[in-house]
Amino acid sequence: MKTYRVEPTDKALVDAGEAYFWINEQSEGAALGWYDGLMKAFRSLEKNPHRCPLAPEGAFFEEAIHQLIYGKYRILYTVKGETVFVLRVRHGAQEYLKPEDDENETEE
Repeated sequence: MKTYRVEPTDKALVDAGEAYFWINEQSEGAALGWYDGLMKAFRSLEKNPHRCPLAPEGAFFEEAIHQLIYGKYRILYTVKGETVFVLRVRHGAQEYLKPEDDENETEE
């Protein structure tokens, strides 16, 4: 079976860190377990990343964006060649990501 390289973007890592600190305010043990599971979910994309459905965000972007559900979170990623780029980690209650959302974040 083909193995893909998984590369989280800076934005995905920031998202993960923000979620970790929010969960940590509720329970330190839960935050550590959540983050460990998130990293395992990232690594699971090394095998057959196309198994996950397309994300609703795909309607707003030119590239195919997949989502892997991890608890209450959605891991958004795209596959280019033999690399999986983890784009964002979003809570399921957050609105869908749109191109202008990413543009506004880069201007700050």
